Amino acid sequence: MNGDKFRRFVKAPPRNYSVFIMFTALQPHRQCGVCRQADEEFQVMANSWRYSSAFTNKVFFASVDFDEGSDVFQMLNMNSAPTFLHFPPKGKLRKSDTYELQVRGFSAEQLARWVADRTDVQIRVIRPPNYAGPLLLGFLLAVIGGLAYLRRHNLEFLFNKNVWAFSALCFTLIMTSGQMWNHIRGPPYAHKNPNSGQISYIHGSSQAQFVAETHIVLLFSIL
Repeated sequence: MNGDKFRRFVKAPPRNYSVFIMFTALQPHRQCGVCRQADEEFQVMANSWRYSSAFTNKVFFASVDFDEGSDVFQMLNMNSAPTFLHFPPKGKLRKSDTYELQVRGFSAEQLARWVADRTDVQIRVIRPPNYAGPLLLGFLLAVIGGLAYLRRHNLEFLFNKNVWAFSALCFTLIMTSGQMWNHIRGPPYAHKNPNSGQISYIHGSSQAQFVAETHIVLLFSIL
């Protein structure tokens, strides 16, 4: 969406529908890796709504790239990407119309919950099939089964306290470092300031975190 379309379909009254827009910078020279990840999740949610049997013309999704709609960024005094905004049919933007990316992450499921909070429209997120997980699990089970078969005459290692203690320690370190939170919220690995180019690996809020932050915590826990 460029500036002309933004003014025509979003800003020009009257309008009886809500518009959710992702402001991003996808061009390679912008070096915004987070933008690409967020764009993929945004597309998953938008397509889930587009092909849903409950689809109505009351909610629409669009994106504005900085290189195609820099005038829109200037109009909204926006200097960071990615950013998600909700433009309601009537009235001015409220604080809740700005998606809390650093707190909630940018997974399609979290974005769909935000849409439901703002419009009462429920979106069932449907992702394309991913066979990597089942294949990896099958390979892991095959390796474990093969090792157990080769050592079928000597299975004492299954009753070794050190093996189970090490496994429990690894599981504890993974959980306490925040890996489960990352899996649920889908936060970015780090944050790059578009103005200064400075990369932050530690989140400034106590209610959110970056993936890199959990790796740092895990490393310090091991040491």
